[in-house]
Amino acid sequence: MSPHVDPRELDDASGEARRVLLEHVAACRACRAAAAAYDPSLLFALLALAPVPAAVLDAVSQDVLRRIEPPSRRAPLRAVAAAAAVVALASGVSIFLPGFEPTPVTPLAAVVPRADVDVAPGGAVSQVVDFTVGDTQVVMVYNAELQL
Repeated sequence: MSPHVDPRELDDASGEARRVLLEHVAACRACRAAAAAYDPSLLFALLALAPVPAAVLDAVSQDVLRRIEPPSRRAPLRAVAAAAAVVALASGVSIFLPGFEPTPVTPLAAVVPRADVDVAPGGAVSQVVDFTVGDTQVVMVYNAELQL
């Protein structure tokens, strides 16, 4: 039996057994070469042996939290939500106050300009057509006998 670590065994190991194998690979140049030849990503497992200072972990955690949810983006949303709540509350209170009279709604048909056509006889054979839409008026003189 060889004292060296089989890379397949390292790849499949977990828990304390993996830690023992990793400690051997960290100290043995031949095992590191074998692990790199088998799967170079196995060498990243050696990082598990390096202790990370608590201050570094806290700084990374704070930076991640700051990037995930920056306070500058939440503040405007809170302000908009607060303003919407105030408007809803104020309008609700004003509706229930005594003496509230709702504003009458003008029917849409009264607002939309309608077309009017007025045809008047203009004399012997001519007719006058007065066509009005809103602020626009078109007056035409029609003569069926006019030869152009």
